[in-house]
Parts: sequence; structure tokens; C-alpha cells
Amino acid sequence: MKQFKTPQKIILGAGEQMKIITCCKVVPDEEQIKVLPNRELALDDVPAKISQYDLNALEAAKKLSAETKGSVTALSVGSSKALDATKIRKDILSRGANDLKLVISDDHSFSDSFETAKALAAAIREQEEVDLVLCGTGSSDLYNQVTGIQLGTLLDWPTLNNVTSIQPNGDTVLVERTLENSTEVFEVALPAVLSVSSEINVPTVPAMRDIMQAGKKPVAVLTTDLADLNASASTLEQLAPEQQERRQEIIEGDNEEAVDALVAFLKKEAL
Repeated sequence: MKQFKTPQKIILGAGEQMKIITCCKVVPDEEQIKVLPNRELALDDVPAKISQYDLNALEAAKKLSAETKGSVTALSVGSSKALDATKIRKDILSRGANDLKLVISDDHSFSDSFETAKALAAAIREQEEVDLVLCGTGSSDLYNQVTGIQLGTLLDWPTLNNVTSIQPNGDTVLVERTLENSTEVFEVALPAVLSVSSEINVPTVPAMRDIMQAGKKPVAVLTTDLADLNASASTLEQLAPEQQERRQEIIEGDNEEAVDALVAFLKKEAL
């Protein structure tokens, strides 16, 4: 077992409640995005949803809070268009979070992972007590897979990605990370930032009771200072790939003739 410790360790006594923050990104529903004739993406009327990978983080947080009798705060940064909608707020809160905190700014695109990580870090520093921060492995729209690592670095907390299991262990958590040919086990001191893999769980669908209760849970818009927040990169152009018509080659004949004809065609086309 590998030990991953830090001087900033929080001591949790027996039965101590774990305070968890789960970072959630609100993204356009990719199934509703239309491609215009000039290959640009029509995003104006596309409904928003929780990033698919953050659903795994919310589910993991719900499980941990139940095991430690703790609490889950969902945290999201984004534009007013993405975060002002009551529907998306209720969707987040129906998935196990006790409350929701938002950092809303229309002056930043948050399309840059480092910009997003800095905004999340600033908001987390404002919270009185945090034991664990959970993120999804990436976002459904960009899937950079680095925001969680950057967040942990900015907070100077132990950080791991591709996490497939988290077990409370007193003042630490036991964390598994599944690699291609092996599984690593870490003992991670708290506070820490963990980015969970989609393999960690299967997100549950909120029941009607969860949806009804979500409307009664507190939502706070934070006044986090983003004055010094600057993007480290910008998107110059975003185009869909060029569409190519599929060739339809029909090979006729009985089984042996068809196989020979198929092999000859593939050799001819160098496929």
C-alpha cells in the first residue's frame, strides 16, 4: 500500500462526519447539438445537463456521506445561462447533495480547465471545513481530464485521478486506482482532491421523492472574487468534422464467392 500524506491533515475521530464537496460542470446536452452547413455548432437553444462524468462523482459522494453520516455540498462554476435555471439546480440537488453553491460569472467562459480550477479553488478556500473534494474524471464537453489535478495542485492537497474505489479510514481514505494491468491502493490523508473514474459506480436515477425534496434544499450564489482570473488558453474556432458520404459496396454470390470478392476488394482499396 502506498501512503500519500500531507502536513495539512485533518483528524477525523471515530464516527466523525465527513464534509464533502463535489464539483459539477453544467454542459450542453450533446445529443441536442446541431451542426450548421458551415460546420459550426448551434449551441444557443441546446438544453443544459450535468456532465455525465460528474454524475459518478455525485454518486460516490452520496455513498461516502451515508457511510460517515456526513454531508455533500455540490459546487459549480459557470455562466448565468447555465446555472440560473431552476431545473438544472434541482437535478444536481436530487442526486444526494445537501446544498448547492454556485460561482456565476458571464465575464469568463470557463472553457479553459485551469481557469475553471482556479475558480473552484477560490470558492473552496472560502468554505470553513472541507475533508474531501470529488470531481469527475473529465467533462462531457471538453474531456480534458486535468481540472481535478490542477485543483488539487492549487489547494496544495493530495490529488489522485482515475479513482475506482474510496473507503473511509479514520483520518485518511483508502483509494484504489485501476490501471491497465494492475490496481494501485493508496492511503490518502485529508483534505484531498480525488477525480473518480466512470467505473467507480453506476449513477442512480433520482426518485420522485428526491426530486421533490431537491426544491427545498438551500442554494447559495457565492461572491467569490474572480477579478484576477485569466484564461490560460482560448478557443479560436470550433467546427464539426467534415462529413463524408459512406460508400456502399454490395458483394453478391454464394459464400465462397462472396468471401473471395470481399478479400479482393479490401486488397484493392488497401484496407
